Amino acid sequence: MSMSDPDGPRAAHLWFERGRLVVQLQDGRELACPLAFFPRLAGAFAADLADWRLTGRGTGIHWPRLDEDLSVQALLEGRPVPAADARAKALAPRLRAARRQAGLTQAQLAERMGRSQALVSLAERGALRIGTPYLHAVLDACGLPRDWQP
Repeated sequence: MSMSDPDGPRAAHLWFERGRLVVQLQDGRELACPLAFFPRLAGAFAADLADWRLTGRGTGIHWPRLDEDLSVQALLEGRPVPAADARAKALAPRLRAARRQAGLTQAQLAERMGRSQALVSLAERGALRIGTPYLHAVLDACGLPRDWQP
């Protein structure tokens, strides 16, 4: 970080190639990271990957359909996204049961939620860090009360 840019490095553009996320910084540098660092991105469809936005004037990147946010500083430091936690693994069976109770496929649920099928799949396997807001979104999309239990 230079004294002329107190907020740190900023992204200008990004693309995907050969199993990597490549971020072009505003100063011209290019940073490439393995997609394996980012499970939501690694499991996403091309259309979902293409739907991204820069946040914080380029200090972050957001994929709305994947509910994924990355910090440019974290990318520079080589930090992968934290692994799923015990709560996510515990919620996974409830997510699957809610979808099945509603008679929906993963693709149908994803469409109702405005998310990708890959995201739904990863959440149902407990492979993503999710919490109560995601659970509520699933229950709402399935037409179930938020206190629903399988």
